[in-house]
Amino acid sequence: MKIERIVVSAVVYSTENREKVATAMATLFPFEFEIVSVPAKGHFGNPIEYLEVEITRKRDIKEFWNNLMEILGDQRRYLVNTLEERIDDQGQLFIRFDKQKAYLGEVVLTESGDAVVVKAKLVTYPSKREKIVEFARKIVEEGYEG
Repeated sequence: MKIERIVVSAVVYSTENREKVATAMATLFPFEFEIVSVPAKGHFGNPIEYLEVEITRKRDIKEFWNNLMEILGDQRRYLVNTLEERIDDQGQLFIRFDKQKAYLGEVVLTESGDAVVVKAKLVTYPSKREKIVEFARKIVEEGYEG
């Protein structure tokens, strides 16, 4: 069982400052990272930008995940209780953080659309939903060994 990759992303809306959104994303990182930026159009044709960081190195995945769980603190209990709804059919775990609070240095779970999104690809053998949820519960409660 492993975390294959982690992708951290956020949308920069036309009314937002790109640097502030990048600062919000940085709140989640214990190490230096590089953001990939992709321009796009919003629902009403307005310009938006997707910011994304992909973490694929085993050591970085472990460090990022364990740091994230540490800074989540007591919110981990809520995360464990909502794991079923956060995992898609491809075994990806979605965790959303309030973008405005993250900019201020606070890490707060949210269900809103305006968020910094952490997407962790979980791999288990066999790749059954029950195994993935069980693995997710373990790494949220106990951390990730890599």
